[in-house]
Amino acid sequence: MRIVIAGSGRVGGDLAHAFADRGHDVSVVDVDKSALELLGSTFNGSVHHGLAYDVETLREAGIEYADAFIAVTNSDNANLMSVQLAKQVFMVPTTIARLDDPFREPAYQELDIDYVPASRLVSRVMFEKVVEQEFDFHLTFETGEVEIVDMRLGRRADGMTVSEIQVSGRLRVAAVRRGENTVIPQDDFVLRPGDMIVAAARQGISHKLRRYLEGDHG
Repeated sequence: MRIVIAGSGRVGGDLAHAFADRGHDVSVVDVDKSALELLGSTFNGSVHHGLAYDVETLREAGIEYADAFIAVTNSDNANLMSVQLAKQVFMVPTTIARLDDPFREPAYQELDIDYVPASRLVSRVMFEKVVEQEFDFHLTFETGEVEIVDMRLGRRADGMTVSEIQVSGRLRVAAVRRGENTVIPQDDFVLRPGDMIVAAARQGISHKLRRYLEGDHG
């Protein structure tokens, strides 16, 4: 895929390297030359100095042929404007904006902008690490009621099947990692201590599962 990224800070830089390292054609745009230089000599992509919402800069970065455009500058306004350009003028199929100010969410939603609420995601992860320490938090859906989590099983789960550990309407196992192997399990898949399970979990279910988690010896 051809991917254009606006913003070469920590997030943009990480994304650029991640996509490029997987063989994608990546272009990075930033108004700060020093930020572009931080990508380093190992970056296997192109860099373009200019504003994220400047048409000529975006064209130079290959926006007309892009499969995805990601705006992760430190300005919500710049992200919004550049995504609108990519989406409405250049018809880029996939466009995503970083959003730092949660009070701007209604405006993004009204304009049908796909976005990642950065500050809310960070705060949610920190909350989970304090309140639900047995779980590794990945994602909360829009309603805030269902999360994707992973859990490492302890000795009490030995010999249980996936269907036995699931809770109807509350917890559904999507994958099990055992050693170097990851499988999408059937309901009769037999679990072992040390297995890492990835599940969709409704909030409030964790207390029902603690006795099966690694580190619980009670």
